[in-house]
Amino acid sequence: MIFETREEVDVPRDFAFDRFADFTRYEQAARGYGADIRRVNGFTEVAEGVSWRGSVVVRGKTRGVEATVTDLTRPEHAQIVTTVGGMRVDVDLVFEEIGPQKTQVFAKAQLVATTLASRLILQTVKLARKKIQTKVDSRIVALANQFEHEYRRHQARG
Repeated sequence: MIFETREEVDVPRDFAFDRFADFTRYEQAARGYGADIRRVNGFTEVAEGVSWRGSVVVRGKTRGVEATVTDLTRPEHAQIVTTVGGMRVDVDLVFEEIGPQKTQVFAKAQLVATTLASRLILQTVKLARKKIQTKVDSRIVALANQFEHEYRRHQARG
């Protein structure tokens, strides 16, 4: 199952890449949702090959989670592969410059079930596809607005 969205962001491509591909920020957000996430190999900067391991509660059950940045081609592309229980989620972010202060961000998440239990979860996701797609779209819009605001503040400071 694939969820895709695109959003125009009123910031330069480098800035958009730095913000949308800030996986450390997502690590902190996952902790805010109750995930127990640890960085593997004690990396301090996000780069290709860095990874996280831990656990998260999904549908009332604690499941293992692993995530690895598989591609970080600055400022065009970022990819992270996450496995939660028996579900693999590949997230691709592509950044296309459409002007000096404007970037189009393409976000794609592909979910692949690798176990029977995850296939059942994926069936539930398929039933709620429209609702989930709306949430994905609105989350990308919210991030774009947040990053545009950060960019304007950054520009105002000089």
